[in-house]
Amino acid sequence: MTTRHAVAKHALITGPVAETADDRAVVLEPYAVDRIPTYDYVQEEYLVSGTAAGDPYSTRVLVRRPADMALYTGRALAEVSHIWGGNSVWRAFNRQIMRGGFMWIGIDSQAPSALDLVKGRNERRYADMTFTPGELAGDFAASIPFTEDPTPEVLARQYDEFKERWWRATPQSFDIIAQVANTLREGLPGLPEAAVETLLFSGISQTGGVVRRFVERYHGHLRRPGGGPVFDGYLPGASGGPALPDVDVPVMEVLGEAEFQSVRWACGVSGQVRGLTHRRPDSAVFRLYEVAGMAHRETRYMSDLDRERLRDCPLPEGARWSSFPNSFVYNALLELLSGWARGELVPPGSRLLETVGDTDTLARDARGNALGGLRTTYTDAPLSRLVAATPVGRPSWYHGNETPLAEDDLVRLYGDADGYRRVHSRVADRMVGEGFLVAEDAEALRLGAEQVTF
Repeated sequence: MTTRHAVAKHALITGPVAETADDRAVVLEPYAVDRIPTYDYVQEEYLVSGTAAGDPYSTRVLVRRPADMALYTGRALAEVSHIWGGNSVWRAFNRQIMRGGFMWIGIDSQAPSALDLVKGRNERRYADMTFTPGELAGDFAASIPFTEDPTPEVLARQYDEFKERWWRATPQSFDIIAQVANTLREGLPGLPEAAVETLLFSGISQTGGVVRRFVERYHGHLRRPGGGPVFDGYLPGASGGPALPDVDVPVMEVLGEAEFQSVRWACGVSGQVRGLTHRRPDSAVFRLYEVAGMAHRETRYMSDLDRERLRDCPLPEGARWSSFPNSFVYNALLELLSGWARGELVPPGSRLLETVGDTDTLARDARGNALGGLRTTYTDAPLSRLVAATPVGRPSWYHGNETPLAEDDLVRLYGDADGYRRVHSRVADRMVGEGFLVAEDAEALRLGAEQVTF
């Protein structure tokens, strides 16, 4: 990390913005919003403004926090909204955020989604929202690179060119992120007890790319007063790029096998990683977890929108949408990163998928499941063959599928259902012991194992 730095400005935060039955905060993807009262959390919206990249801006942040701030742990998880809508981190982490007493902050720092989708839904409520002009979310969503019968090289080139458009369209985003982060350290208007002690920054897919870019280009010089980092740890997920550098806080990168070009190219869509160039040795501040069997997006817990989107998507004969628990992996990694950032633990070493030589082709067992990497009950007590990217084009390439193993194969593996449950229990215990599974999610897996018969 360079020793030369500039103090990131503070954003001006006002609010919370009042709501009525006819005028509520826009939530682009209302995934698990109905779960907020179950954990006695509340959602609030704040307006933020300032100057970034030489131009004024005004946007909003969403905050989800315990209704009783005595239950707040001082830990906060921030993300930016996806460039064409939604909050991927909230979607994946929401149970652990609320179980763990975190505060969640969704920052609308990317102009394409903020202007086109948030402001576009309620021009009156967000009349003052402004950014440097550029492309909007619809310009991107309508032009995701997709090629029939592609080569991996063509897909990679098209996708890299597409990503460069993101950065051109979001010139203020990184300054805004740092300014909001600085202000959060002091609490929220009228709520000083919301001051953040441990601030983590995460993203998944496109927003994972935002986190990676912040680590690479902005962490070293956008700093807090006194020179400290604006974030205490980073968790970029389901993204890709060259190996990340060491910085002065922990970085924990997570990739599903679906991010590999060799897995995804048959779908006509580029993988996120480029060969194995994202890999690097562990250090005192870096870990990489490549997760066997994990798709780009989880279908274990589908929203109504997911079901409608995938309703007419074909699946291979005998297959169903994957029940692989992406969110369970993310929940555990959130706790590991939080403990690491607070100096309470050192996480396990990186887990890398096995590949064929120095290519990104994944090595697989006799059933077709990936070898190596971060292992779960789905790979070490398998009931199915897992496919991390369904090769029938978009939108289904985001999602994995699974084909149940034949009964005679299960009998050879486990003897009977009780034998399966014993193996499953040992794997779950190992994961909990390593920190790769939290106790509540382990119990959910055990309850599922109780239902297995063959």
